[in-house]
Amino acid sequence: MRKREREIADLAEIHAILAAARIVRLAFAVENEPYIVPLSHGFDEEKRLLYFHTATEGRKIDCIQANPYVCFEVEGRVSLKEAGERGCAWGLEYESVIGYGTVREVLDEVERDCALRTIMRQQSGRDVDWTFAPKVLALTRVWTLQIESMTGKRSF
Repeated sequence: MRKREREIADLAEIHAILAAARIVRLAFAVENEPYIVPLSHGFDEEKRLLYFHTATEGRKIDCIQANPYVCFEVEGRVSLKEAGERGCAWGLEYESVIGYGTVREVLDEVERDCALRTIMRQQSGRDVDWTFAPKVLALTRVWTLQIESMTGKRSF
């Protein structure tokens, strides 16, 4: 990290950003072609992983099968820093997490149910006994991104 004063060194703070975020951006690299996609997700702090879901086929799945090692980005609070008429003095106050990890499909039914509940808890802010329609589940694949490394950055 170039500006060490902006680094978030406290892992609990990084986890808080991941737990509060609604969108994760996954970046894939396949045959020298980058592809990035925003996804809803759920963060499991204890297991140090992110869950997300997809349809049963599509470009994301093609990318995962070709190269399951990905980069991810989550942004936390963001606000505009205004500076009157001095355009170059304007900027953003922000916090973000960038990391790397490997994606794998969740095939175990118990883990799959846990993953979907984690996603719903994060997206809704509610911890309830979620139910999932079998017809919809048949059209859904669930994935986990095992976080291997990550850094946090803040400019406030």
